[in-house]
Amino acid sequence: MPGPQLFAPPAADALTFRPGFWRTFAAVLAMTMVIWSVLFFLLFFLITLAMRPPSPPDWLLVSILVQIPGGPIAYAATFALIRWSRCQDWLRVSSAGLELASRGSSPLLVRWPALESVRLVRRFGTPMLEVTPTGPEGVHVHSAGSFMPRPRTRDGRDTFVVDIWLVRPGRAELRSALERHLPPGTMLVP
Repeated sequence: MPGPQLFAPPAADALTFRPGFWRTFAAVLAMTMVIWSVLFFLLFFLITLAMRPPSPPDWLLVSILVQIPGGPIAYAATFALIRWSRCQDWLRVSSAGLELASRGSSPLLVRWPALESVRLVRRFGTPMLEVTPTGPEGVHVHSAGSFMPRPRTRDGRDTFVVDIWLVRPGRAELRSALERHLPPGTMLVP
């Protein structure tokens, strides 16, 4: 899988964004802890209702409280490890342009004057960056990668999409880096 370390930055001021293992682990752990806790307390409530008049033994509550962190930690670690090892989306912002790769493709560099628009959108809750060049002449594809990224068509224009969920250094830094380099009116934020 070609990562950003395999390709020389197009400029000295390049800032690379890619998903981080610990950010993914923390986000999935938080979501799983909430769901897991609600399910276990619902289970305890149902067992309590089923065992009336005698109340459930104290060991049952202790057992449930001990199990609450175990499952989410195992699930979050597994999910984060799989996502981090398989996620091949990354992008690099520099004075030369916007360099991006999606799903293990060869990275492509779009020079700033060749950008028609950059949109931050959400697809099924996942933040995505949609990059629309003015035409193919402003896009340079690195030949050392595995394959050309496949563009999507939006309003009759070719658009390249990169998943930016839990990128590090962060989406706020990504937005400010893009705003620093983009011509006015190019950044479209819904």
